[in-house]
Amino acid sequence: MSDRINEEIFSKSITPEGVESFLAGEAVEGIGKVYARRLVEKYGTDAVMRLRDEPESIREIPGLGESRLQAASESLRSLTCPLDLLLFLYSCDIPGMFIDRILGKYRKHTAEVLLTDPYMMVEDVWRLSFFTADKIGRRTGIEADDVRRLRGALLTAVKHYAENGHLFATENQTVGYASEITGVNPDKVVAVIDSLVMDGRLVRSRGGVYLPVYYKAEKEAARRLMKLASAKVDSATLHDIPTHDSFGHEYSAMQRKAIRMAVENPVMLLTGGPGTGKTTVLKGVLDYFAAQGKNFILVAPTGRAAKRMSTLTGHEAQTIHRLLGYRQGEGYHKKTLTTDLLVIDEGSMMEQVLFDHLLEAVGEGTRIIMVGDIDQLPAIGAGDVMRQMIGSGVIPVVSLNENFRQEEGSGIAEGARVIRGGEVPESCRAGDFLIINEKGTRSIHERILSLVADELPERDGMRPSDILVVTPQQMGPLGARQLNIDLQERLNPDSPGLRRGGSIFKLGDPVMQTANSRDRGVYNGETGRIVEIDPSGEYLVVEYAGGNRSRYDRTDLSELILGYATTVHKLQGSEVDYMVMPLTMTHRPMLYRNLLYTGVSRARKLCVLVGEEEAIRYAVDNNRDAVRNTNFGSRLQSVVKKNSC
Repeated sequence: MSDRINEEIFSKSITPEGVESFLAGEAVEGIGKVYARRLVEKYGTDAVMRLRDEPESIREIPGLGESRLQAASESLRSLTCPLDLLLFLYSCDIPGMFIDRILGKYRKHTAEVLLTDPYMMVEDVWRLSFFTADKIGRRTGIEADDVRRLRGALLTAVKHYAENGHLFATENQTVGYASEITGVNPDKVVAVIDSLVMDGRLVRSRGGVYLPVYYKAEKEAARRLMKLASAKVDSATLHDIPTHDSFGHEYSAMQRKAIRMAVENPVMLLTGGPGTGKTTVLKGVLDYFAAQGKNFILVAPTGRAAKRMSTLTGHEAQTIHRLLGYRQGEGYHKKTLTTDLLVIDEGSMMEQVLFDHLLEAVGEGTRIIMVGDIDQLPAIGAGDVMRQMIGSGVIPVVSLNENFRQEEGSGIAEGARVIRGGEVPESCRAGDFLIINEKGTRSIHERILSLVADELPERDGMRPSDILVVTPQQMGPLGARQLNIDLQERLNPDSPGLRRGGSIFKLGDPVMQTANSRDRGVYNGETGRIVEIDPSGEYLVVEYAGGNRSRYDRTDLSELILGYATTVHKLQGSEVDYMVMPLTMTHRPMLYRNLLYTGVSRARKLCVLVGEEEAIRYAVDNNRDAVRNTNFGSRLQSVVKKNSC
């Protein structure tokens, strides 16, 4: 298709709204929303060409002086992408972020992709939805039941299930979802699956429809894990298993069994709730292997979980991403790990693709111990690795059930145990687990601010900065985003700050890193405090645990969020000394027993639930079996069966 034809197709679809959105964006210097609107009101869709080629002809736009016009003209002339293509994308109401990703992916072939099969973008462009691609497809004349559109919808359907934790979708789920978002009869949709399978863009296996990446991860991880699990254990390691810890305390019978199982098996799972002694067992295993002259590597899925693991065991731990040399956009660089023992903490958070990458790097003869609490929230990504391993029956498991913290009077551990058992908890006499009944969003909101700023510090002598508000969801008046804003205003109103977009970061604020940054040595979920604000407003400095300081320029601030409040999902894998947790029926979509249990079990010294009795009871009773579509367990069984033949 010639460039001239491309231009004609694109130019016919350019709208005043698209031109205004483009002019208001970052690509055009010196204009902004106000002047963009005024330019389009006066010149219509010709505003861009006039601004680029004849800026001196623009008159009667109040405030739009010569310097702004020249800056805008120069930025338009310096664009490397065809202007008609950009205006077309903006006229399709495509967000600027996705326009950048589209251009970055296809470069000089962008126009060809948009005009031949824009639904390819569903597969190729990170997080670009069917609905975004469909805006382009329908604008270029693709019919509702066009095969290209249906293929895009089917891929979106399987992606939708993957984004909700499933490794595959059933064929009925796939067709039903695709039919719903396209408005096309299921009979027409189902006929298109075969073509995607033939092209290798989808995989049919064991009753499911997979994206290739998840099919490979499930199948290969099963093969790799069982190869490690079938290795012979060095008999020399089966002697002198300890009966006491390094402080001289005798291990319980269950703890001794767990240590022996870890020593006697090349792959082993250790599970249990809070206070059941998982860390004690793990330290015993590490002490034993160290005494045998063996080396070990400790990893966890998140930065916060790794930091907690380091603190509890006294040995360095790191994220799996860091261990494997992950770099954004480049993948994993470290392909071989040399160690006698690999310990994976917070196994319930392990997602399938990451697990496969980890197993791919594990050297022959390496032992693996996975530690976790299967009653907590499952992984955010696709898969249910630890539960599938347990359910398969082919991996040795020790489940600890003695409550050592309760013997020390921990109401938190008892509250978590009661919730896990399906009962409504009560405030404890020890005073470290409290339930404060409040009705209505406003009352709960005001009480939380009062508890953090005044009541708890006055009662227990803690600092407000020691208290973390942990909430079921991100959005809403009792979501983490709004609570962060309100707590900042209440606790740190007058400190100097640096504003970017709708966010302001102030000196002394707690913050959380939201992306893995190898260059900084800081990973997703790690928390720190702002210790310096540049007076000119160009950068700030965050200090993390251990004294690690990192500078963030204005353009880097998207990596940070305020840390006065966070969600249960983000806290998973770490612990906090003092926690306040709101619960209201407005949180209903997130009120599940495993979410409440996970939140409570993350508190060490104090957990305060603030909210409606109805919401607490609803969460406890809502134990819908969160079964994920995965065949990992059955594949483990198949590998064992095949090897035994």
